[in-house]
Amino acid sequence: MPDTPHDVHLPLAEFDRHELPEAERDLQGEEFRRAVEQYFIKQLSGQSGAAEVVVTDERIIIRWIDAEAGVTLVDQGVGLIKQGEAGKGISFLQKALERNPEDASALFNLGMALGDRNEGQDAQEGLKLLLRLVAKHPTFKGGWVALGVAQARAGDWENSIVSLREAIRHDPNDGHARKNLGAALSRLGQHQEGKEHLMLASMLLPQDPQVWLNLAMNLEESGSGKESAVFYRKVISLDPGGRISEVAETGLNRITSDTFREKGGTLRQEAVDHCLEALRIFKDMTGPKLQKITFEIAMLGAKGLNVSDPAERHTLTSLPGTFSGLKLLCLEYVGFKIIDPSVDLGFDITAEYEEALRVHRGA
Repeated sequence: MPDTPHDVHLPLAEFDRHELPEAERDLQGEEFRRAVEQYFIKQLSGQSGAAEVVVTDERIIIRWIDAEAGVTLVDQGVGLIKQGEAGKGISFLQKALERNPEDASALFNLGMALGDRNEGQDAQEGLKLLLRLVAKHPTFKGGWVALGVAQARAGDWENSIVSLREAIRHDPNDGHARKNLGAALSRLGQHQEGKEHLMLASMLLPQDPQVWLNLAMNLEESGSGKESAVFYRKVISLDPGGRISEVAETGLNRITSDTFREKGGTLRQEAVDHCLEALRIFKDMTGPKLQKITFEIAMLGAKGLNVSDPAERHTLTSLPGTFSGLKLLCLEYVGFKIIDPSVDLGFDITAEYEEALRVHRGA
């Protein structure tokens, strides 16, 4: 079979000069074009096939000849996207689709890549490609899941559910289909069925923090706050410091605050007492010392503090003694009131703090 040539065109104006060695980043004119040409030649060396690179005043033209056993255009495009070169990777995938409009892998990867950009026209084009994919290749692995996710991003929850059900019909053990279907059903208020899919997803994808977050949110919305708190903590343990963990921390704080109010009515005296003690501890303390204590508690609190447990099981390196979860939270609250009153800890003990402050000032 003869080698098949094809061209990939990239706008020269969009080339990131930071890709070049530092000494070449300020080059202009012909010298700059030669530097860009050498950059792509090096990038494409070592792959099966051959590449010819031409750089004009406006465009970078890569003429690639695939050897029979060479890396496919789709593989090259996916590889570039994984390396953070989304624009270049998409160009390769588009070229692959031009060569074969029914290429399932090209439809799948290009549809997802455009959808991941989350921009109006790209997202719509990505959705169209995924619809084409499932119409032409209904059994392509991952196709229905990708379509369901794209439809959910577009706010089309009803059709997203239809697509994800179809994904599960083809593969009942597809954890990603279960995860996204559970989330979509929960979004539409169908919490019980959503929970069933999310529980199955948690067994299929036990290390995926998004599964546990979806499950925690489902349970919280269903009124099972205590159970959801367990799963919010699971998310935090799987994704410490991550974006998903931040969402879980907010949910955990919300549940903790609600539980706190349910148990104590309008004013919790133990919280007043802890805030009063914190005011006394911090009264003559210098800024750096106060910050060290407060920030240490904040880091500990990111993992979740159980304010319902009276046991003093926590310790700090910055302050002697043992502390309950509620006592630590009160120390943190008072500390931030002194350092920066604008900080929102996601846990409201304003009434208890104000009462402690009144007593402290009258002492």
